[in-house]
Amino acid sequence: MDIILAHRQIDFDALASMVAAQKIYPNSVLVMDGKPNVFVQDFLALSRDQLRFRKAQDINLEEVSRVILVDTHELHRVGFLGEKVARLPGIEVEIYDHHPYAGELKQGMVIEPVGACATLLVEKLAGLGLPLSSFEATLIAIGIYDDTGSLLFDNTTVRDVHAVAYLLEQGANLGVIAKNLRRPLAEEQKELLQQLLDQGQTEFFDGLAVYISYAEIKDYVGGLALLAHRVGELEGAETWFLLVKMENRVYIVGRSRGRGLPVNGLVQLFGGAGHERAASATIKDAELPDILKQLRSAIQSRAKRPHLVRDIMSFPVKTVSPETRLGEVEQILLRYGHTGVPVTEDKNLVGIISRRDVDKAIKHGLQHAPVKGFMTTKVATVEADVPWDEVQRLMVQHDIGRLPVVEDGNLVGIVSRSDVLRLVHGGSVPIETQLARERSIAMRQDILDLIERLPKEVQNLLEAVSETAEEEECSVYIVGGFVRDLLLSVPTQDLDFVVEGSGGQFAQALMRRIPDGKLTQHIKFGTAQIIFPDGSHLDIASTRWEHYSFPGALPQVEESCLRDDLFRRDFTINSMAICLNTERFGELVDYYGGKQDLQQRKIRFLHNISFIDDPTRMLRAIRFAERYHFDFAKETLDALHTAIETGVLSKLSVERFTEEVLLIFREVNYLAMGQILVESGLFKAWFGKELAWNFNLDDAENSKDWSINMRWLVSVSQMESAEIGTLLERVILNRSLRDETIAYVQLRESLMERLTISEMDRLLNKAPKEVVIVLARDERFKVRILECLEAGQRINMSLDGKALLQMGLKQGPEIGEILDRVRMAWLEGRISTSEEEQGMARQWVNTQR
Repeated sequence: MDIILAHRQIDFDALASMVAAQKIYPNSVLVMDGKPNVFVQDFLALSRDQLRFRKAQDINLEEVSRVILVDTHELHRVGFLGEKVARLPGIEVEIYDHHPYAGELKQGMVIEPVGACATLLVEKLAGLGLPLSSFEATLIAIGIYDDTGSLLFDNTTVRDVHAVAYLLEQGANLGVIAKNLRRPLAEEQKELLQQLLDQGQTEFFDGLAVYISYAEIKDYVGGLALLAHRVGELEGAETWFLLVKMENRVYIVGRSRGRGLPVNGLVQLFGGAGHERAASATIKDAELPDILKQLRSAIQSRAKRPHLVRDIMSFPVKTVSPETRLGEVEQILLRYGHTGVPVTEDKNLVGIISRRDVDKAIKHGLQHAPVKGFMTTKVATVEADVPWDEVQRLMVQHDIGRLPVVEDGNLVGIVSRSDVLRLVHGGSVPIETQLARERSIAMRQDILDLIERLPKEVQNLLEAVSETAEEEECSVYIVGGFVRDLLLSVPTQDLDFVVEGSGGQFAQALMRRIPDGKLTQHIKFGTAQIIFPDGSHLDIASTRWEHYSFPGALPQVEESCLRDDLFRRDFTINSMAICLNTERFGELVDYYGGKQDLQQRKIRFLHNISFIDDPTRMLRAIRFAERYHFDFAKETLDALHTAIETGVLSKLSVERFTEEVLLIFREVNYLAMGQILVESGLFKAWFGKELAWNFNLDDAENSKDWSINMRWLVSVSQMESAEIGTLLERVILNRSLRDETIAYVQLRESLMERLTISEMDRLLNKAPKEVVIVLARDERFKVRILECLEAGQRINMSLDGKALLQMGLKQGPEIGEILDRVRMAWLEGRISTSEEEQGMARQWVNTQR
C-alpha cells in the first residue's frame, strides 16, 4: 500500500499537494496525521465526500510499501506515524518539497525552490497529461495562491505562475479561490489582532528593523497565519514576528519581505520549520517573556546591517568650483555623461548645477559665465550612514534624480535614481537607451586611445572584424572580459564578439580575412569559434537571451537584442560592449553601470536570482574579486551567502564545479580565493563537511611559480586520508592530478612507518616529483626526506646492466636486483668509489654463477 503524508498542521499547500499526489499515485491513500489549520478544517467540512482521508492510527505499517511525503522533507514533522516510518527499514519514501534543503538529493527526492510545493506536482501532472476536475484544479490553485500570497510573495517563481495558468485551463474557479483566501476575521480573531497591534513595536537590531508583538489569551484561536498577514499589511518592517500564548503553548509566526531577515533559521531554534519568508513554531509549557528574550537574542546574532547610503553611493564625485565657466561644465557633463554636477568650495558643497540649466545658459551665449550665477544653492543632501530608503523618500519628495552624500559637512559621494532602482528591483536596471548612447559618444576618444595601445595583431583583428561588419551590413560588438580588461589596462586574450544577426554567417565571412584560422560552429547555441595556429582563439555569437530550466542547468538560448544579451551575463563589469562598426567604432555600450562599478572596484550581479540561475557565478564572483582586488557590492555578498545557505549548489554538476575550482587554482591570487571559498561556507556546502584546506598566504610569493598540481597538493596537504577520499568523490580531476593526489596519500601513509634509508629511496624515486616536494614541507617528514635526497645526490654510480653482462651475468631479473643492491650500498655509505662499486658487483656476480 502507498500512503500520502504531509506535516502535522496541514495548510492549503500541503492539502493541495496531497490531492495532486494522489492523482499521480492513483492507488495511494491520503492519511491525516495531525490537525489541519482552522481554514483547512472549514474547507474539509464541506469536502469530505471528495477527499477520503484515513486516520494515522488506522494505518498498519506492515501493509505500507511506500510513503509519498509532500510539503516537507522531514518525517519527524509528520507526527508519530512519520517517526515510525523513519525507524522502519524497507519502506520506500518519495519526497516532494519546496523548503530549503542543504543535503544531497537522492533518487525519489524532488526538492526545488518554488513558491508552493503544489507547483512541483502540477508540473508532473501536466507532464503526464493527467486531467483534473474543476474541484481538484480549484483546490490545488488555492494551495499555490495561499503559499505565494496570491503570487505576490518574494518566493513566487515563474513556475508558480505557469502552474496557476495550467490550473485555470483545467477549470479552477477564481470565485471559490477568492472566497477561501479572503475570509473575514471571527470576533476572537479581531480581539487577538487588536492585542497584537496594541502591544507590538518595531525594534532595531544593528539597524535592521524587526516588528515584534505578543499576546496571551486563555483559549486557542486559529488563523494566526492570517493575522500575521494582516499585521504585515499594516506595519512597514521587512521582518515581523508574532508570539501568542494560548492554553499551555506559545505559538511563534515569523514573516519576512524581500530584504528582511530569513525567518526559518530563527524558528528552527524553537523546533519549528518553514522557509525564508514564512515559518512557524510551537513551544509547549513555555512562558512568553522567556521566548521573547530568546528570540531577540537570536535576531541580534543573525541580524545583517541593512544597506546604508554609503553602500550604494558613487565616489569619487566629479565636482566643479563656483568660478568654473559654464562652457567647461558642458564639456564635463558630455564627457562623463552626467545630468548634473555638484559645486564645491574647499570640499564643502555649496550648490549643484544641472545639465538643463547649463544648456539654457549656453543657448543665450553665456558659456564664459561662472557657475556661481546659475547653480542651485538649496541642495537636498543625505548622510552617508543613514538607511538607503531615506534616499528614496527624498527623491520622491523633491522630485530629484541625484542626491549628494555628505559626511561631516564634506561631499563624499552621490546617489542616483539608478542606484536606488537597483535595490528596489533586486538587480541592475538598464540606463535609458538615449542617455547610454550620449555617454558612449562622450568617452569614445578615451576608448580609441586605449585600443591604440593594444598589440598590433589585436588591432588588426579588430579592424578585420569592423570591415566584415560593413560587408555583411550588421552590427558587431566586442563584449565581456575584453572590455573590462581594456578599461582596467590589463592585458587580455579574451576576444568575444556578438553579432546582431547570424553569428555563424559572420564567422564564415570573417574567415576570408583571416584564412589561417580554423572555424568551428555550435549551431545549438548559435556560436562559432575561430582557432589560430598559436592556440589563441576568438568567439562569435549571435545576440541571444539565455534562461535556465533549473538551477545549475546549461542555458537555453533564444535570439534577442544586445541589451538583453548583455543582461544575461554574470556581473556588471562583464556586461559592457564596444561597437566595432566603422561609424561607431570605439563607442562603449554600458546599460548596467559596469564602468561605474569598475571605478568603484565593485563586483555586482545584474539581478537577484543570478546565483540561483547559475551557481558557478558564486565561484566566478570570488575569482574576479580577488583577481582585481575588488569588493563585493553588499547586495551581491548577501545574495551569495543566501544562495549557499539555500543549497543551490546541489543542482550543479560535479564537472562544472570542478572546472570553476581549477580555474581558481590557475589564478595568481588563488590562495586568497581559496580562503574565501572556505570562510564563506561554499566549500562546506559542496563537500558536505569542513575540510582542512591549506590556503596559507605565506606561500603567496613561492606559489607564483608552482604548477597547478603543486598548488592542489599543497591545498590538501593538511587533510586526513579519509578527508581526501571524500574530496575525490566530489570532484572530477584529470588523470595526472588524480594520480598525484592518490600517490601523495599513499606515500604519506608509508612515511608514517619506520623506514630504512633504502626503503625511503625506493619510495621517493617512484613518487612524482611534486608529491615529494609537498611532503618535504611537512615537519614530520622533512628531515628524513631531505637526508635521503642528499644521500641520493652523493651517488656516483657508473654500473649498468651492460657492465654486469660483460662480467658474465646471464640475462634475467638478477641484473635489476644487483643494480638495486649496489645503489643501496652507495646510499648507506658502504661504498664511495667506482673501484669499490666494481668490486662489490663482481662479488655478487660470482655468487650468481
